[in-house]
Amino acid sequence: MRRRHLLGGLALSTASLAGCRGEPTGRVTPDPDDPMLFVVTNEQETSATVRVTLVRDDGPTVLDESVTLDAGASREFDPGIDRPGTYELTAAIADGLQRTITLNVEAEDISDGSNYDVILRDNGVQVTWEA
Repeated sequence: MRRRHLLGGLALSTASLAGCRGEPTGRVTPDPDDPMLFVVTNEQETSATVRVTLVRDDGPTVLDESVTLDAGASREFDPGIDRPGTYELTAAIADGLQRTITLNVEAEDISDGSNYDVILRDNGVQVTWEA
């Protein structure tokens, strides 16, 4: 498994992950043993309910899930992404906090099984990326 951790967390409210290469429009076949995942982790001291949506820039919603997580728990979601492009990720916590970030997903992200971690913390939501 080829993975490296992004050294710093990116604040969900202000960050965007921009790609450097051109954006292919064709489909990419993800590795069935290592798909691109969105992992939601609750690092708060109490349970939390969060709705995670991921919408491709040309309109289709590829992920729309709500989950209640106990303190310290996590849940993986495989949205079945097979097309590079710009996606909008929104994490809306039941207490009213909502954050949105734009993700530029490249063909290599899909074929390498890159993951996005959505981390719920007492003071906000953080997103990190690993390839």
